[in-house]
Amino acid sequence: MIDFDKKEFSNVIKSLKNIPFLKSPDKITPEMVAIYWAALEHRTLSDVKLALNRHIQDADRGRFFPLPADIAAQLPSEANAWLTADEAWATCPKDESVSAAMCDEIGAALGIAADLIGMGDMIAARRAFIDHYNRLANEAKQEGRNAKWWPSLGHDKFGRYKAKVEVVERNNLMLRPSERLALPGPEITNQESMKSLISSIPVKSIDSEERKKLSENLKRLKDRIKYSDQKKRPGR
Repeated sequence: MIDFDKKEFSNVIKSLKNIPFLKSPDKITPEMVAIYWAALEHRTLSDVKLALNRHIQDADRGRFFPLPADIAAQLPSEANAWLTADEAWATCPKDESVSAAMCDEIGAALGIAADLIGMGDMIAARRAFIDHYNRLANEAKQEGRNAKWWPSLGHDKFGRYKAKVEVVERNNLMLRPSERLALPGPEITNQESMKSLISSIPVKSIDSEERKKLSENLKRLKDRIKYSDQKKRPGR
């Protein structure tokens, strides 16, 4: 929810006193509403309304005024930014060419397994990674911390954009709709830059001398781009 929803949220909570069979408190104060808001503001207002409808239809708890925990128990499952240990192992980079979305817990677990990966013992590396990742992730969950995602960019430039997009998507899972970040735009390659430059040249009548100079300039530009790309390739 966002600040705009506060008034309607307050009215929804206060309206619960009007339900005859609910054992409600004598008075619903602004302080009480603020407690409910703090506990539920990361969910949408429509989700909260749905949860309250489900609560009052609950055969066991429905006759009691709902606590924030009662409402949360009726909410649709929250999005989870945590990966399982197997998912984390499958997606983490095993060499410097691979780009991937990483969190601190994956990075620390990968550090524990790095020597084993270097020796080629992937079975032992996977076991060490999973044990360490599970311990760190469970500690974070118990402390109420969410995974914080960041990109690990490898030498292969074609995987970098995918990793950056995944980082934004995973971090957005834990943000309110109003705080979510836009996905990054695709990176422009040298070839795309050249095409853009060529297409930006105004169409007009040019004489043979100008046409010759333009052709020479474009050839030099192509040669520079080709040389630059060759230098960036691994092993160069």
